[in-house]
Amino acid sequence: MESRFSPSLFVDLYELTMMQSYFFNNKNDIAVFDFFIRDREGTPRRFYVFAGLEFLLEFIENLRFDEEDIKYISELGLFKDEFLDYLRNFKFEGDIFSVEEGRIVFPDEPLVEVVAPLPQAQILETALINLLQFPILSATKFARCFLVSKGKLLIDFGARRAHSLWAAQVAARCAYITGFHGTSLLSAGKKYGIPVYGTMAHSYIMTYEDEKQAFEDFARLYNGTVLLVDTYDVEKGVRNAVEVIQKLKDYGIKIRGIRIDSGDLIENSKKARKILHDAGLQDVFIFLSGGINEYKIKEILEAFPDLAGFGVGTEATVSADLPYLDCAYKLVEYGGIPRMKLSERKKTFPGRKNLKRLYKAGKMMCDVVIPFSNPDDMPDESELDSDFDSYEILLKKVVDHGQVVEKIEDRRKYIFYCRDRFMRDFDMLPEYLKKLEPPREGEKYPVLFGKELSSIIRSTERKIQESI
Repeated sequence: MESRFSPSLFVDLYELTMMQSYFFNNKNDIAVFDFFIRDREGTPRRFYVFAGLEFLLEFIENLRFDEEDIKYISELGLFKDEFLDYLRNFKFEGDIFSVEEGRIVFPDEPLVEVVAPLPQAQILETALINLLQFPILSATKFARCFLVSKGKLLIDFGARRAHSLWAAQVAARCAYITGFHGTSLLSAGKKYGIPVYGTMAHSYIMTYEDEKQAFEDFARLYNGTVLLVDTYDVEKGVRNAVEVIQKLKDYGIKIRGIRIDSGDLIENSKKARKILHDAGLQDVFIFLSGGINEYKIKEILEAFPDLAGFGVGTEATVSADLPYLDCAYKLVEYGGIPRMKLSERKKTFPGRKNLKRLYKAGKMMCDVVIPFSNPDDMPDESELDSDFDSYEILLKKVVDHGQVVEKIEDRRKYIFYCRDRFMRDFDMLPEYLKKLEPPREGEKYPVLFGKELSSIIRSTERKIQESI
């Protein structure tokens, strides 16, 4: 029988080998690590949506090594007894600062900052990146669907091809945070209070010899249902649905809509609408699914807007056009001294930081990365296109000396709060960022550095160059 999953072992081996060296060499001063998204040219995203904080906080609360963990680590033959005793008593006792879930964020800015004794901060690397990168990818992909949906009904249909059971629930959660109306997945509905939707699959129709009889039996059981009309032939399926709708109307049974899941969705929708219109069934809606993503939603609605909505599945759930997030968790300060990585294309920015967002006329103007100790730091005036009329600090303390500051007691209320937080940010997003295409030159959202932070970056780099 397979051993139970231990969250404390969700670390890469090198984290423990480094920790043992820190332990025996007394490297236990306070370290600061930043989690951020790297800016990569040509990445098809103009913004990201931060998500996954709930999972990170849960991990922090459960980060302990039990005897089964210690036994396995001991058997690797790399670790001394004194270090194993240290792990037995391990507890995260640091601070974590983070932006809120649902916030719209951008590359090259600190999204999570961990401040803790070096071994404690180091051990979080693998789990922290894993628990944040997929939710951010997923929430961003679903947000792009919402961006072009023009208020149509959006339902998450992606559970069956998600990369795991966990990923399916996370995707449904992220879809709801970013404006979707519901999910087909019951476990996500139960856990997060997300409305659930669903009617029938093609297999249901195929168990009948007569498509009309399948429609009628289902509609009699589920008044107000939606019929799947493309199992054999869309036009014939719609005509069969019309017959059943008209027959059952006299019994007070209503069929609210039809779903098309294959073929040329634009042409099939047009044909279906004409058949319904000619039958006097203008109030019966059309719902589409099958290979739907943000690009398809935009294309379809531009050609045929008379639709109720979309079931969005695999393409969004696995973030097909951007299957991984280029993100990192890097040391930026140790022992009170700023630290900086100068690797080609992987340069980091030193020191403790916070993030300030400037607004003008109710829209995001730019973000400013500032030293944690100086919330008044601002970029050089030459970098600002105009004056701002308000600002806010985005990184907030979520863990204080190892204790979660605000425990998530009610997941449903928390998800509604995250959804509202996203909607507020979305309303403040400048129009030039509300496009699907990768940003061209001059279209990237400005992420600037305060003058004091810029000075820290220059002095840190100079010291490193002089020492190597």
